[in-house]
Amino acid sequence: MKTASSLPALAGFVLLLLALTAVSYAVGRAAGPVSPGLHQVEEGERWDGPGGAGGHDHGMRAPGAVRP
Repeated sequence: MKTASSLPALAGFVLLLLALTAVSYAVGRAAGPVSPGLHQVEEGERWDGPGGAGGHDHGMRAPGAVRP
């Protein structure tokens, strides 16, 4: 493998990766939050909302959710 020919290819790949990351970040910032009404459940709290008991809400709860 030639070092001279692989260096520009590697640099091009890194630049492409950085460009795609920047575009993805910009689109995400423009789109805003996916679910702006979700709030993190505090440590030690348990909320058994829709979906039954067991706490499979991954630390999030719906807006206006009432805890039993």
